[in-house]
Amino acid sequence: MSLIFTEDQLALSRSVEAFVARRAPLHKVRELITARRIYDPDIWQGLSKELGLTGLLIPELYGGAEASRADLSVALRALGAGLVPSPLLSSGVMAAGLLLALDDDVVNKESLPWIATGALVATVAVSEGTETPWIPITPATTARPSGNGATLHGTKTAVLDGSTADLLLVQATGPGGVGIYSTHRSARGVTVDIDRGVDLTRDTATIHFDNAPATPVAGDAARALDRMVDLVNLAVAAEQVGAMRTCLDMTTVYATIRYSFGQPIGAYQGVKHKLADMYNLWALSDAALRTAATASDERLPVAAAAARARTGPSYLTVATNTVLLHGGIGFTWEHDAHLFYRNAIAGKSLLGGLDYQLDRLAGKLAIQENPS
Repeated sequence: MSLIFTEDQLALSRSVEAFVARRAPLHKVRELITARRIYDPDIWQGLSKELGLTGLLIPELYGGAEASRADLSVALRALGAGLVPSPLLSSGVMAAGLLLALDDDVVNKESLPWIATGALVATVAVSEGTETPWIPITPATTARPSGNGATLHGTKTAVLDGSTADLLLVQATGPGGVGIYSTHRSARGVTVDIDRGVDLTRDTATIHFDNAPATPVAGDAARALDRMVDLVNLAVAAEQVGAMRTCLDMTTVYATIRYSFGQPIGAYQGVKHKLADMYNLWALSDAALRTAATASDERLPVAAAAARARTGPSYLTVATNTVLLHGGIGFTWEHDAHLFYRNAIAGKSLLGGLDYQLDRLAGKLAIQENPS
């Protein structure tokens, strides 16, 4: 596949960019933050019904667009550029990707058509505490048999959109080993505590399960989660590349209009060099993303992990420089620079940080640690 966007992808990019500019500009994001709202339902309806982004990865059989991963990356670039708050990552990528990889026909027919339309918001709960890997090998959360289903017992942390998702796909240890179980946020025995995170555009929550009714989802959980991680890495990298470009653009513009000692600050070597470094970090991240977006199924795990390992630290550096090069105003609440800085801090560790990605990359490449 080509690393260059197709005409259809360019059209999709323009459509999403126009939607963001018209319906979800940064001042609208600020209004949501100030009102302590997770996301705007009207914007979510636009993303799902007008643009069809919630069903991009879902096959036509279940009412989706059956688009490519490259198409997904194009859409998420544009959304990341505007820091648009929405459950698209958790529902349309994580949950949909996990269900498709599990391939439980009954559950898919019940859930995927609703996820595709945005009427059902779903998420995946895997993390447990701060000292465990993002995906525990043997989760402490347990699933005990109960009638035709099961009951869940335990706690999941850092659940993306956990306070708003309707459907929860929970990794738990059951009688047959580690599996995925579906339950609902409104189910008996489910308690949700909203997290206070550094990123004001993300919703994460801690979810407690106390004898909560659940249904086992058939399929190979380990394999499905592994495939889901590849999609997550690609999606987060796409958002970060889009956000990096916005940081670069806003800082470049500022460097041409902010004058010091009679000339724009962009004329000074110290500013020029930082802008050049920011561009290089964005360009390398963009190249890594394009490689992952067009990779074959066999190459995707390596390419997606490499993209995340590249974009996470790069985005944080670019966002930091955005604040610094804007001078005093860049440190104020009134300027948008801090929104990207906060997003970059959280994004560096979101759903598997740098160490996790490097370990994953080494594992996929079969690189073993030197015992010496």
